[in-house]
Amino acid sequence: MRITPGESWTWSYRSIEGQDYLGLFITNEKGMKYFFRTNFMVQHLRTFPEYGSPFTVRDAQLLNDFMAGLMAVGIADNDQGKDVSTSMEIALNAVACALFVRAPKRAIEHAFLPYPGKIDHIKRGQVISLYSKDKKVSDFIVLDDESQVTDGTFRVMFANRELRIGKHMLSVGALIRVPRSVICPFRALSSNNSNHISYA
Repeated sequence: MRITPGESWTWSYRSIEGQDYLGLFITNEKGMKYFFRTNFMVQHLRTFPEYGSPFTVRDAQLLNDFMAGLMAVGIADNDQGKDVSTSMEIALNAVACALFVRAPKRAIEHAFLPYPGKIDHIKRGQVISLYSKDKKVSDFIVLDDESQVTDGTFRVMFANRELRIGKHMLSVGALIRVPRSVICPFRALSSNNSNHISYA
């Protein structure tokens, strides 16, 4: 089933199991409208879209960037028997994360290995990998274009199921900030980079 952003898409909120979540009312190609719940609870938001505010051209541009980045690493927008494909689900969460979620004040640097190579350009939507000190790989979507970064750190959204960093456990959709020095191209240091993103 194909999902294409349109004027009928609107930002919204819904209480699910006692927690209030940010979400979208989206419409599929058959005109069926339903609520897409993001992974973000209201208490984690930095800014709040007005209930019923439209999914704008800017939002659609972000969605396009994130979808392109996912496609570049082999996560295609295909029908998997779900209302929303895996790539669309990740990308819609990335749009919400980039626009509305509160980023931590401090960047995480020492938990990850520095990348020994060189990246000429880091762009919004790019899927990158970070390697922890115990050499575990995890994948993130870059939320900022390099031209927007002023302090050398990038906002990235976690795209795997979970990752432990010290005493903290990251789950899918977690927003962190990292310095450029630890950002690796997708699975660049892995012996087998065919392992696709495992998304919950």
